Amino acid sequence: MDKVKLLLGSSLFCDLSNADLAELATHTELRSLRAKQMVVLQGTPGNEMYAVLHGRLKVIRSSAEGKEATISILEAGEMFGEIAMLDGGLRTASVETLEPCELLVLRRENVMQYLDRHPQVMHQMIAALCQRLRSVDDFLQDAMFLNLPQRLGKTLRQLAHQHGIKDDEGVTIDLKLTQQELANMVGSSRESVNKQLSVWMEHGWLHMEQGVIRLLDADKLPK
Repeated sequence: MDKVKLLLGSSLFCDLSNADLAELATHTELRSLRAKQMVVLQGTPGNEMYAVLHGRLKVIRSSAEGKEATISILEAGEMFGEIAMLDGGLRTASVETLEPCELLVLRRENVMQYLDRHPQVMHQMIAALCQRLRSVDDFLQDAMFLNLPQRLGKTLRQLAHQHGIKDDEGVTIDLKLTQQELANMVGSSRESVNKQLSVWMEHGWLHMEQGVIRLLDADKLPK
């Protein structure tokens, strides 16, 4: 597998020359993971960052009581693990695969030396971290000011935009999520989410089958 081409698929490294990419590729490692496998754990030390080559993963924050909130879904071209790798601190979140994944692994000692010589990559990494922070801010704002139907409707529309397959009858979200995983994304209980989804199914606004959600009339979902 050509690691240079794989690095080109990442927004962080896509502007580098082939020579620079070839240098960086010598310090990377390919890692294949099965579905439902934990990649990093919140609160543990981390000296690696990861580029997603294939597959999708979820980013999770956990409380001391064991409650979980799903912050985001990652897919090919995105990176994670950079915060702990950069500052040498603990992981701020856990990341788990939703399906079989292939990752490109970069270790701290190699990345830090590389960033010193290529400040443009550091600038892109800062921009990516800022975008990540904005997403967390949006998540917190929604949790504070929107009710469950609004949060769930907004999340379903976002998932449809990011992972949707359109046809004449609606949009199928190409992502299998359990109702508990969906509840974790909107900061609610599985029972409350199930009840709300059932109401919308009765209205004919969406359809669910084997974990796949199909939006039939997304404009009717609360905003």
